[in-house]
Amino acid sequence: MPEPEPADTADDWQAFHNNLRRYVRRRVDAAAADDVLGDILLRLVEHRDALRHAPNPVAWVYRVAANAIVDHHRRGAVETRVLDRSGDGQAEKAPAPPITDESAASELSRCMIPLIRGLPNRYAEALLLTDIEGVTQAEAARRLGLSTSGMKSRVQRGRVRLRKALLRCCRVEVGHDGVPLDYEPRQDIGGCRSSRPPPRRA
Repeated sequence: MPEPEPADTADDWQAFHNNLRRYVRRRVDAAAADDVLGDILLRLVEHRDALRHAPNPVAWVYRVAANAIVDHHRRGAVETRVLDRSGDGQAEKAPAPPITDESAASELSRCMIPLIRGLPNRYAEALLLTDIEGVTQAEAARRLGLSTSGMKSRVQRGRVRLRKALLRCCRVEVGHDGVPLDYEPRQDIGGCRSSRPPPRRA
């Protein structure tokens, strides 16, 4: 008999949202942080099919966030060059380096702890050990008194549930071909807002 899906709470989502905002604010100007945060959340919606098939949703969200932050800095560098050529701007600034270091990945993965803790305990403890603390599945199995195959199964099922939690961020309207037509942010949290227009079919 399949297990019932846990209902993620507004508190879980608000904590994830706040953690993600702090992560972004440490990497972009404060005035741009909410726009970049909204861009990250919107990308989660636009690429939800890729998220459904991502082997590790924690690593997938990290790549989305890193790409959004790098894109923001690249746009800023282009704008600076244009202003500099016109004589209306300041001296050209070098674009920020790509965010690929392990410490950034570890920091962002910890943003997702509230969502992971909202999973049933057996899945939460498995993902906290493997995807957050970086413990091997064999070592995690030893700590929890499981077989390695049992731990692999638990991690896989936990990741499936975490993906579903992420996909509940926004309600998405799709066409018959599965293309996103529009989306609506959940009303119980402050996330999933962006200065970009919602995705619409051409």
